[in-house]
Amino acid sequence: MFYETIDDITADAGIKVRANSLEELFCKAILATFNEITDIEKVNPEESHKISANGVMPFLLADIINTALVLHETKRFVASECEVLELGEDRVKVRLRGERFDPERHPSKLVIKAATYHRLRINKEGNGYVAEVVFDI
Repeated sequence: MFYETIDDITADAGIKVRANSLEELFCKAILATFNEITDIEKVNPEESHKISANGVMPFLLADIINTALVLHETKRFVASECEVLELGEDRVKVRLRGERFDPERHPSKLVIKAATYHRLRINKEGNGYVAEVVFDI
């Protein structure tokens, strides 16, 4: 598994992601979010959407995840691939590949309302990065 769940949260859910770069960290966090919604191994990368967010670290991470969640809610899109197109101090732009959620092929897991700022963190650890994101479910 490319992430782990945070289990010491009451009434919410969370993820912990490790990566070698900030770009990889952002993509892993977005994909972990979608994997908490459904099994992304069953999602085909048939269509692509570009999304972006502005803000400051670490809030930028929650903001791009929330933008992805809006895409999920409005277009029923679920992602299985992610590519960072731009990442700066106050802006991120990604391309997500996936398909429309199909309850026949995509098992439902959590209904995630939003990524929160509660316990949100991005830390440099050794040669890599670690992020924790808590979701309102």
